[in-house]
Amino acid sequence: MNSEKKHDLKAGDKILLAAGGTGGHMFPAGAVAEQLKASGYKVHLVTDKRGMAYVSNLTPMDLHQIPAATVYSVGLLGLPIRAATLVMSVIVSFALIVLLRPKVVVGFGGYPSFGPVLAGLLTRRTVLVHEQNAVLGRVNKLAANLGSFVATSYNDTANIPAAAAAKMRRTGNPLRPAILKAAEGGYRYLTSGRAFELLIFGGSQGASIFADIVPKALALLPVAKKRRLRVVHQVRQADMRETLDAYGDEGIYAEIREFFTDLPTRMRRAHLMIARGGASTVAEMTALGVPTIFVPLPGSLDQDQNHNVRELDRTGCAKVFTQRDLTAEALAEQLEKLMDNESRLRQMSDKARKFAELDATGRLFRYIDCLARKNPVQIDKSQEVANG
Repeated sequence: MNSEKKHDLKAGDKILLAAGGTGGHMFPAGAVAEQLKASGYKVHLVTDKRGMAYVSNLTPMDLHQIPAATVYSVGLLGLPIRAATLVMSVIVSFALIVLLRPKVVVGFGGYPSFGPVLAGLLTRRTVLVHEQNAVLGRVNKLAANLGSFVATSYNDTANIPAAAAAKMRRTGNPLRPAILKAAEGGYRYLTSGRAFELLIFGGSQGASIFADIVPKALALLPVAKKRRLRVVHQVRQADMRETLDAYGDEGIYAEIREFFTDLPTRMRRAHLMIARGGASTVAEMTALGVPTIFVPLPGSLDQDQNHNVRELDRTGCAKVFTQRDLTAEALAEQLEKLMDNESRLRQMSDKARKFAELDATGRLFRYIDCLARKNPVQIDKSQEVANG
């Protein structure tokens, strides 16, 4: 090991991050960008128009907007436009990589990462893809088959190509600093004299089914439980008025917004959460130890949200409903059981926290740093040991 040549970081060494236009892709990219910058790297982020909406919430870095289109789609009508957009994405990314000469290109999934990742592989740059979900996404699987390194969030990520096994490490899913700060306090255990804080969150786009089903379910609860509830609910603008009226008609205290800028704080305060099964939501839920009822988004190509929450359901730290089975009656029954069972909530919280990877950002940073320095990959050790 000591005979290995050491490659020191040079001023201006660049890392190129590429992320899809959702919070699930952008927030992990932003978290690792912060550590890369603190270590002296010059960080560039490539995304599309949608991703640009998130950059104000990330650490400042050089930004590049590229055209992007989905790689996989069953629709034939828009195929020529999608194909042209993908070709343009690769060309623009190719030019950007030739100009910047990054040490590592890191793809965080989503179709805006397709161009930079493919261009990185074509120009023989070191490419690492990070998979947030428990099943390898289509763009990341393509990259893995073409020789990229792979970082996963789960121990048993599905669809990993056999050829990529030697280049794969589990890092976990990087968490926002606000989540890590909130996680320091642990779960707010329920006591019989305390109001019951219920958080309903449907991801960055909300969930109309929650706006429909949850108020109906709460209406079925006994009056005493309704009075005890304090509901915080993310609701789409189109569903806002009807949802607010539904809670008001039942005398249930509810705070409703289209988007909560302080969601980590809200999650920290919640005794129970109802949510989709997105990878970032799962990572944050386990870090905070919030007992959760998951309703995975149906209809995705890879059923990634079902994969994300399957183990949590099996081990008893979450309850999972399919969207088909989410009725007001079934949800009301589950809520009433949990509101009456403080010890069950504590057990769910304790079990959930065992799945947390609080050092995911550090582990992914060390992976990138080792690749950039051409050192052996040692993500489990401190940076000093890894480079020593």
